[in-house]
Amino acid sequence: MNKKNFSVIKIAGGGIAGLSAAMYLQRKNFQVEVYEKEKKIGKSRHGDFEGIENWIFSSNNSNAFKKIGFNTDKISLSPVRQFVVHTATDKPFKVKCALPFFNLVKRGSNRGDLDSQLFEQCVKEGIIFNLGQQAPENCDIIATGTKKASAYISGLNFKTNSKNQIHLLLGSKFAPKGYAYMIIQDGQGTIATAFKKDYESKVNPLKNCIDEFSKLRIDIIDPKKFGSRGSFSLPFGFKYKKPFFVGEAGGFQDYLFGFGMKISMLSGLAAAMFIEDKGSAAKKLFRDLNKKRKISFINRILYERLSDNQMHSFAKRFSESDNSIELLSSAYEWNIKNLIRWSTFKSRYEIRTS
Repeated sequence: MNKKNFSVIKIAGGGIAGLSAAMYLQRKNFQVEVYEKEKKIGKSRHGDFEGIENWIFSSNNSNAFKKIGFNTDKISLSPVRQFVVHTATDKPFKVKCALPFFNLVKRGSNRGDLDSQLFEQCVKEGIIFNLGQQAPENCDIIATGTKKASAYISGLNFKTNSKNQIHLLLGSKFAPKGYAYMIIQDGQGTIATAFKKDYESKVNPLKNCIDEFSKLRIDIIDPKKFGSRGSFSLPFGFKYKKPFFVGEAGGFQDYLFGFGMKISMLSGLAAAMFIEDKGSAAKKLFRDLNKKRKISFINRILYERLSDNQMHSFAKRFSESDNSIELLSSAYEWNIKNLIRWSTFKSRYEIRTS
């Protein structure tokens, strides 16, 4: 197969969905150009720690990267098998599992950050990047992120002498209808809260999180605040034709907890497979992705109805499970119960703060 037999495939957006589509197509002998409005890949990120989940899909994270065409030996993936849960109503407790719940990555444009590592591999593969440029209107794949904001992330990155550890914090004063966390890895830390904004509330979720985590006597050196936003808008009427909207631009995310990196990458892969003329396999993958995001949408609506006491009860039950990752996976199964729930909830295009 010769590249000169194909027109240039244009991708708008250099996030992980766009990079995934670009890498797959380039390795299949297409000529690919990526347009990114930032002057550096990963520039819109903040150097914070995030997790790539290991429970929504049956394939593990290494296999997902390999299927797209990335070399996992050149990607920093730290497996996480345990963390501590804090709630507003009781003492902290530990959650453990033999298999990793997720892989820890750092997001940003610096060396060692996931975005930068994927970009470097794409460049070596021969993908052309047009940085600091708006994408043309005739792009084949749109991966430009979300344009709506119904959820917010407020956080703090810092240096520390404290040991590696991960904490999950639940409760309305820490993360209204969301969750907060602290991650410390190799001398660097992130405290962040992901929440739904209530404009009548005077609660300062990030301050409350910092105050709570300060009880652990954590060193916080050179703190730098950051913020970002997300959307819980679930699009309808998906079409199997160009331009393909992938990642957050296409609503491909985990609506429950925001662990959307893998579903975002796989949506880029599915679009690339369509362009490669593997329509049957691409449709199968898109159908699977659509089911997973619909279920996560249902889970999000149910989660938002929980009180602080109910959150604690669910988290405690989760910690006492013999196979907690399997329990998480079961929450994303497409069964008759979830089908009925979907029929009830699907008209709610946006999950809003009550």
